Amino acid sequence: MPATTQPDSRSPSPVPAPPIADTPGPRAQGLIRIFDQAVKATLDKCSPANFASCFPTAAQYSPEVLDNLRSQIVDQLDHTWKSNFEDIMARRTVVQRLNLLDQYIEDARLRKKRAEASANGGPVEAPVPPHTLSPTEIHLAHLMPFLEQQAAEMNARLAGTQQANTELLSAITAQRAEMDDLVRSLETVVQDLQAGAQMMAQDDVQGLSGETKELEREMRK
Repeated sequence: MPATTQPDSRSPSPVPAPPIADTPGPRAQGLIRIFDQAVKATLDKCSPANFASCFPTAAQYSPEVLDNLRSQIVDQLDHTWKSNFEDIMARRTVVQRLNLLDQYIEDARLRKKRAEASANGGPVEAPVPPHTLSPTEIHLAHLMPFLEQQAAEMNARLAGTQQANTELLSAITAQRAEMDDLVRSLETVVQDLQAGAQMMAQDDVQGLSGETKELEREMRK
């Protein structure tokens, strides 16, 4: 009897995952853009007018020096914040992880479209056996909700930090204004006291001159 050909029951080998790009993808670009916007909004609050209001004496007598100091502080903060952010991004491989998340989200969208097409009478696509997936795919399938949650929490923290910095700068500006009003009031009081002292000194001098003249008249008599 001729030998019957048995169907190959072996599962296909796992398809190698595409390489992960090192350049920022959509989500990594969004994270970097949010960070840059938060840094810019925070540093913009340190405008020349706001900075000068915190140091009215220096602003009055040395405005160029004060503005140069403000520029140095702003540049130093901008450089430090961005350097720390880039260091964290590199140590945690944030760009690669977010790019991998983009790949799996795009793959999930394609699978959803194929499933919808199959439900509408299109060609039915056989489901992928779980054991044919690579360890990275299986790991990220479980890790994806956690990554999305962490990204949302990071965005919320950045927004909260930006709001807190704005409120803190407003409070400091208001306190500086109150201090300036108090200093002006004290200067007015000091000026009034000095004027009163001068008037009292003039009265004493005039009284002493009158007594001296009276004494001279008595001695002549």
